[in-house]
Amino acid sequence: TSRKVLDVAKRMGYTPDIIARTLKTNRSDMIGIVFDNHLNHPFFSGIIDSVRIHAEEAGLDVLLLARVKRNGRIDYTETSLSRRMDGIVVVYANVGSESVRKLTKGNIPVVSVDLSEPEASNVFSDYRQGTEELTNWAVSHGHRRIAFIHGEIGYATKERLQGFHNALKSHKLAIPDQYICLGAFNNPELCARKAEELLSLPNPPTCILMPDDYSAVNALRILKSKGISAPEQFSCAGYDGIPLSRMVTPRLTTFAQDADMIGKKTVELLLLGIQDGPGLTRDLTVRGKLIPGETVANLSPS
Repeated sequence: TSRKVLDVAKRMGYTPDIIARTLKTNRSDMIGIVFDNHLNHPFFSGIIDSVRIHAEEAGLDVLLLARVKRNGRIDYTETSLSRRMDGIVVVYANVGSESVRKLTKGNIPVVSVDLSEPEASNVFSDYRQGTEELTNWAVSHGHRRIAFIHGEIGYATKERLQGFHNALKSHKLAIPDQYICLGAFNNPELCARKAEELLSLPNPPTCILMPDDYSAVNALRILKSKGISAPEQFSCAGYDGIPLSRMVTPRLTTFAQDADMIGKKTVELLLLGIQDGPGLTRDLTVRGKLIPGETVANLSPS
């Protein structure tokens, strides 16, 4: 039987030693990465690249899983089983909760990044800590009217909102409801409009937290073209710590997430899942660091 499988595999163009290894060890030494259109985003592409590097260092091959539809539905489970994946990494994405949930209920170890899947191991960035530190930084520079344009509601946004409220509470600060508004990740045009709306309030904020660096940098450019400059007329902070935030003038104040460490810990958890089986799940949180820039003005009395 094994010889027939190898003969068929050879005719189909598969590498015989990989097929033979799979038949002998019941492992393919191949993992899949499920994602959705985030290869063009520096932070998420950084995580995917880190997963690839650390997986290859561990002797694993990596395959990016596209959104293949079966009977009108996305089905990653069928793709994973047909390719005999040893494990799956799901990077934060709008990949369709039903398809991801089905994947986590299968017999393949799954590690998700920023998705909080109850039946998978999860690696999180410490969004709560990051937003608390950014808010504290603004307060330490004399800001008391601080607004937050957040991204779509999900795990990351919920954690960031909690961190924002925690910081305000610790400083005994109250803000109007209009200071917290829904924007979108990776959408500078929308974030620029939201910032203009905030700055047109009768009592506008002096500092605005943006959902991510890409939105912040480009929103600042859009606003500057309309005669609204940071930090002269308002202060601003991004999130992620992408290289672009350090290349612009003024340099963006931001909170850097550790994409490489997130990728490394994701692979470590996946290797444990491959070793122990999919039933045992673990969660890890990776901390980042605040990057002081030039977009938060110091309003404190000298």
